[in-house]
Amino acid sequence: MPGDEIKPPTPAEAFELATNHATLLRALFLDPRYKYLQPPTADFIKPDTDQTPLALFFVADFVQETYINYVIPFLPAGATRKCKAVANPWAWNDPDYKWEWEWDAQTSTLKDADGNVQEFPKHPESFAVQKIGDIFGRGFMTSKIVLENATDTKARLMLGGKTFDFGEEVGRLVKATYPM
Repeated sequence: MPGDEIKPPTPAEAFELATNHATLLRALFLDPRYKYLQPPTADFIKPDTDQTPLALFFVADFVQETYINYVIPFLPAGATRKCKAVANPWAWNDPDYKWEWEWDAQTSTLKDADGNVQEFPKHPESFAVQKIGDIFGRGFMTSKIVLENATDTKARLMLGGKTFDFGEEVGRLVKATYPM
């Protein structure tokens, strides 16, 4: 909000931000229109850019870059590989993947199987301003493209001039991930 101090998110805020992004990424990358050159795994994906709609590929990649470069730095190291709620879509979707950490909403902590709390990184205000600013800007652009490409020429131009229906679920998740 205008006038509010910008500071690093609390563990609960960082975890919610990461959970929202991970959920949005699942909706994008697990969309049946998204095609792969080989079955994706938790460690490796190879998109089929010839058969995947360009708009879906572009937005999924853009949100993934936002998640990796601007959201994950607020989480404990390894969280996306150890906690299902913030995992990549393919690990999340793998019934045999072993999860080591869980979020405890009552205490706003991430705990391993033995109950040990995983510490969230502590960042200076300047780091938070840069990362939060980038998340906001990238979220604005994602929202514009996903929610308005059928009605806004500029949003449509960012998709190569054609409209694309991302679907109600992705629209809902974009609004939840990037509330404006």
